[in-house]
Amino acid sequence: MGKLQLICVVTLATLFLTPNVQGGRRNSKARDSRGSRASLSGISTTAKSETTTKIPELVEKYESPWTWKCVDGSSCQRSLSNATEEKSTLNVCWLTCGQYGAMWPFPTIQSHLGKGTLMFYPQSVEVTSIQGPSRAVKSMMGYAGNVFLDHLFRMHPKSEGQSAFPVTSGGKGIEHNVVTISLTAQSSETRISLNTNEKYSVVITSYLEGQGRHIHVDVSAVTFFGVRHGLETLGQLIAFDDDNESLRIVSEAIIQDQPKFKYRGLMIDTSRNFIPIHYLKRMVDAMSYNKLNMLHWHITDTNSFPFYSKRVPQMTKYGAYSASQIYMPKDVKELVLYARLRGVKILPEFDAPAHAGNGWQWGPLEGIGELALCVNAEPWRNYCGQPPCGQLNPLNNYTYLVLGEIYKDMLELFDRDIFHMGGDEVFLQCWYYQDEIRNWQRSSGSYDLMDLWGLFQQKALTKLKDANYGHPITPIVWTSDMTTRGRRFLDASQYIIQIWTGSTHSDVRSLLEGNYRVIFSNVDNTYLDHGFGTWLGRDHFWTIKTWQNLYDNDLMKIAEYHFGENATSQVIDAGLILGGEATLWAEKVDQYNMEMKLWPRSAAFAERLWSSPTNRTSSVYGRLIHHRARMVRRGVHADRLQPESCHQLSGYCSDPYSQL
Repeated sequence: MGKLQLICVVTLATLFLTPNVQGGRRNSKARDSRGSRASLSGISTTAKSETTTKIPELVEKYESPWTWKCVDGSSCQRSLSNATEEKSTLNVCWLTCGQYGAMWPFPTIQSHLGKGTLMFYPQSVEVTSIQGPSRAVKSMMGYAGNVFLDHLFRMHPKSEGQSAFPVTSGGKGIEHNVVTISLTAQSSETRISLNTNEKYSVVITSYLEGQGRHIHVDVSAVTFFGVRHGLETLGQLIAFDDDNESLRIVSEAIIQDQPKFKYRGLMIDTSRNFIPIHYLKRMVDAMSYNKLNMLHWHITDTNSFPFYSKRVPQMTKYGAYSASQIYMPKDVKELVLYARLRGVKILPEFDAPAHAGNGWQWGPLEGIGELALCVNAEPWRNYCGQPPCGQLNPLNNYTYLVLGEIYKDMLELFDRDIFHMGGDEVFLQCWYYQDEIRNWQRSSGSYDLMDLWGLFQQKALTKLKDANYGHPITPIVWTSDMTTRGRRFLDASQYIIQIWTGSTHSDVRSLLEGNYRVIFSNVDNTYLDHGFGTWLGRDHFWTIKTWQNLYDNDLMKIAEYHFGENATSQVIDAGLILGGEATLWAEKVDQYNMEMKLWPRSAAFAERLWSSPTNRTSSVYGRLIHHRARMVRRGVHADRLQPESCHQLSGYCSDPYSQL
């Protein structure tokens, strides 16, 4: 036992990105991927004392006097244990407490949990069957199995690069219990799309076998991505038992689950402040723990151009902050694969025509004219919405040639089915100040610069399609003046609109009435960067968006606000509301504070998008705090929501006179 039998052919996925697992058992001599403590061997750590007072030795093992019980199916509460009952730790109590136990987000179809749990060691876990239609799918499931097993070994609080679990249980018989897992996928799909079936089922059974219990888990789905979600749910049905220094798993369970919305995303901005790939991988990890499936990567902006274009290397030469702050193709490719194997799609955004400045200055030096206008112009309020300014030159044909080359470079690294073209906050006044543009207005007879913007958008889309060799590709754009009064340039059958205006804005209704597919990133509830102080001036203060704001950002109720309860079903049935996305703009964000700004608020939004609860029940706070603690144990630097006592004394930290 202990060997993860990968019934597949080793491919790039397993060679390139395999976690620290050898033959299914975590390599005890390997370094922890999150780093390990430096050795203090040979260094005296004994402090000299001028007194002779004898300090009592620390107790070798703390024995808790407490046990936890599930109360009212909504929280685990602490009480003193007694000799007549079996003790339960807090984490073990949560496994079977209430309808959903420790699962986050909660399942949408069926959730049956037995009331018992069984102990086992991670070295007694074996994947005995991997069934799929192709070698690639089998390999991906094998990789996901390795990630799952690695998490099991890391659940011991003393695990730092090697297994800390005991080999025997001192007569308790834990070593005789075994866990076998079967993984089954039906589809050959290996890339996630807006049409991917993410439905899965997890069935846990157990029976006596020899001296112990045999626990069998069947994880099945249509696609690999459903199987991966099933493994994540399985991991949430397992907890570390401090009292027995083992793992515990729910003894029986039937889970059937699928998301309510196709698009469940987060956006990260890496132009205003560069964020190394390693930290983007950590973001992907945390997204996978919450079944979020879209990482919208706002790579470039006026601030910097960190994406290396092999066809147009001048972009990073003039646009990168430094030589060490560039995303090279091999790093991007590795991130895309890393994310795919964790059920996350990397969606690139190349914002244009606005939010394009630094990196575009080289045109005159190479004799092709100004590619961008108003770059770093002052006073900035005359040329853009926030400094530094910059907007592409829509009358320079070389602008489109460069766009096309960059599109080609990006589509060689990212999936080719959807692409974010940006398109927000075009500052028409920047164009109006240019003599050549005023001359174009006179010669064309068009005095509405929306026509020029529309011309740019049409040419840019043509270049994007050409870069995709004529194959279908779905563009996404932000809400803007164009989505309000220039929709003639945006074919509803082609474009997806990402709504960042407020949830009550009239554009929401008119876009849905126009049969546009939409993604909600409404500024009133989903902007994670808000509330941490201004970076620019007194008029740039925003109220923080709490986890309650994100959890309560009900896409169905937004539709009901605009259409009424009866008409909303038509919008939903038509598939126009794809889902939602929380955004983290990076004016005051880098790798050192991004995680606490993302989590656990994004986890709250994840349950909103996956489960679409009808309301926020009283049990949500305790479930989220427990899920946040699990994320922290997995290495996520999630923000604190309450004192630890509120976790251990669940149900006692609410104010009935001032409800959140």
